[in-house]
Amino acid sequence: MNKLSAIIAVAVCVLVLLNISTVFAFLFLLVKIALVVGLLALAGALIFGFVEKPEKYVPPPPTHQDKAPTEAGFEKPDFDAYEKGRQGEEKVSAILRHMGWPALHNVILEDDRGLTEIDHLVKAPWGIVVIETKNYDGFISGSSTPGVWKQSFPNSSGVSYRLFMDPVHQNYRHVCAVKYLTGMENVQSVVVFAGRAYASPFVHQQVVRLKNLERVLRTRPEGFAYIDDRELEKAWHVLQQAYIANTGRAREHRDKLRQRFS
Repeated sequence: MNKLSAIIAVAVCVLVLLNISTVFAFLFLLVKIALVVGLLALAGALIFGFVEKPEKYVPPPPTHQDKAPTEAGFEKPDFDAYEKGRQGEEKVSAILRHMGWPALHNVILEDDRGLTEIDHLVKAPWGIVVIETKNYDGFISGSSTPGVWKQSFPNSSGVSYRLFMDPVHQNYRHVCAVKYLTGMENVQSVVVFAGRAYASPFVHQQVVRLKNLERVLRTRPEGFAYIDDRELEKAWHVLQQAYIANTGRAREHRDKLRQRFS
């Protein structure tokens, strides 16, 4: 009887110890899970806290035939955004330096229509590239008015709009000035979006994103005839001389723009 009691007592003790160890093991597992979740949350906060977040709301994509708000008119150029524009131009300049192609930046040219300012001129193996750089945010689409695009921003009451000159049309003026001064037909227009703006399909087809600029520049445009190197060098020399001659006339050009849109 005593032996049986002893066996039962030992069995009870073993069961109790097993239950206790099971409980502790379960609690330890919960602690490990809590630690892992906490570490993951901390890592996520550290990582995503320093990563630039995209816009959470994007207005519905208008088409190029969208009717502009009746209360909005063609706005004057935003001269307060001058520094932001320069930042976009510097991004393009860095890509051109990496490519090693000859380039001129912030070029003032004068033709039969007056002064015009070009962000970048590039001497490509097959001709001259005229680059217009825009550093936009928001959503960019066409409008019901030819030659005018629309920039949309979400706000508390819905979406606000700003109308501005179509940069493709704007750069066409630059291309004409280059052709006028050089007599060269192999002049390509490239409009670069250096900012984070979204674009409607209508706009997207007409602009180049910054990440694609080098690939686009290294692709010879269709329909461009082969030209003699001496002809290209002569045209580039004309542009260099005009760049030097008009250095310092940027303020004059901007003052005329202010008078035009005042």
